[in-house]
Amino acid sequence: MKVLKYIFSITVATSLLVSCDDYLGDNVDPNKELPENVTEADLLPTAIYNSSSAHYSIALSICQYSQHLASYFEPGADTQEEVQITGGWSNIYLQALADLDQVVTIAESNEAGHYIGVAKILQAFNLGLATDQWGDVPFSTALEGEANFRPSYDSQESVYGQINALLNEGITFLEGADSSGFSIGEDDLIYGGDITKWIKAAYFLKAKYALHLSEVDQNVAIEGVLSSVSNSFSSNEDDFQLVYNERNFNPWNSGVVLPNNTGNFSVLLSDQLVSLMNGTSIPFASIELDPRLPLITTIGEDDIEYLGGLNGGAGSYELAATEDDDNISANTDLGADNFYSSQSAPIIMGSYSELKFMEAEALFLQNGGDATSVGTSADAYNAYLEGIGANMDKLGVTPADKAAYLSDASIAVGADNLTMALVMREKFIATFLNPESFVDLRRYDFDPNVFIGLELPVGHNEVLNGQWVRRAQYPTSEQTRNGEQVEAVTKGIGDPVWWDRD
Repeated sequence: MKVLKYIFSITVATSLLVSCDDYLGDNVDPNKELPENVTEADLLPTAIYNSSSAHYSIALSICQYSQHLASYFEPGADTQEEVQITGGWSNIYLQALADLDQVVTIAESNEAGHYIGVAKILQAFNLGLATDQWGDVPFSTALEGEANFRPSYDSQESVYGQINALLNEGITFLEGADSSGFSIGEDDLIYGGDITKWIKAAYFLKAKYALHLSEVDQNVAIEGVLSSVSNSFSSNEDDFQLVYNERNFNPWNSGVVLPNNTGNFSVLLSDQLVSLMNGTSIPFASIELDPRLPLITTIGEDDIEYLGGLNGGAGSYELAATEDDDNISANTDLGADNFYSSQSAPIIMGSYSELKFMEAEALFLQNGGDATSVGTSADAYNAYLEGIGANMDKLGVTPADKAAYLSDASIAVGADNLTMALVMREKFIATFLNPESFVDLRRYDFDPNVFIGLELPVGHNEVLNGQWVRRAQYPTSEQTRNGEQVEAVTKGIGDPVWWDRD
């Protein structure tokens, strides 16, 4: 487990900042380091930290769209109002990608191929985060600093090409010899300098972004997933994640748990998720509850049932039947001791469990399956079971509870009875607090045959005219600074992104 001891250790003066020499002459801020003195090892930790922060910032809004989360207030993201996710945009463009660009530049001058490889993989990850929420985004001219303060926006189709190119380049650099003497070590807050695991992470991302194109060309998507799986994660030990600690709190803890504890409520678990885990949506045969549910949420000491928040219900599990009745309150909060929201919890940006569900889906489709078909190959079914087991191991489910769940007749259906709904139910649970959940919903056009129990939220945004939201809107700061370029690519939040062929 990595300690974030490098974070906040250095502030870099970059070319993106306006010079203050006209005002202060040669005055030098003693708290800032000059760019020429900065090394790859100085910048990589902050780039990783900001990549994780971007993942959190985006998930906080987008997981309300996908109904992992519900809001204590309405209207908002919970009712599919417009979200801009300014923090996520800033984390990606002003911080992570800017630092990674510098890492590549410095590493190239030092011929430090392994640093270049890691930086390119992280660039691909951040670029993918951006384009999957906003569609067309800047990249080819985004990091030119003073030379171009109004970068153009690349089409999402071209961005996906750039993502794959970055991943391929990253793999090539990491597989090549590096005799530069600039070895990655503790500055790598994810893998501690283990190059083989970074290569696995790159193949995970290649599989993930290939699957995103299942509506563009399903055969190519299937091949892209299956050709990468064998080179990617082989256990939970390979997971692409940043682990926090008691000094640097996990952002779900600092941003949700701590404010909730002081009465500043924001989000809780959605009824959509809880209903998939308590047997409401798909009844269990011999167990009462998914054993992961008590590990990811905290309910009141005197509460017996897990009541998820109704999306659009402002913290209610059930709305009042009449004006004289009171709403029934939900109770599934993110807690200080829960797996995803403790102080030292990880931000999981890619997992072995998710990989197995991608494999299961690809094999299911390869076998001729679709949204409503029943039955698949033994390999697809085994990948489905392995994904469940891996997620349970990750969360710390006891062996007895894991065995009981996996043997329940609603789970252990056999290859001949597997459906896409079962695969996606388990992937939805395993990717809790991950924006990937919204990608899956869009790929299957919010189909209730695939996502059991899925409904539009109460008080749904009238602008959408009964249709589902499909993208975030560009931040106001970007509209102000780069208005002409933004205006050329702006679409409504109900308009699909390029790969979303609704």
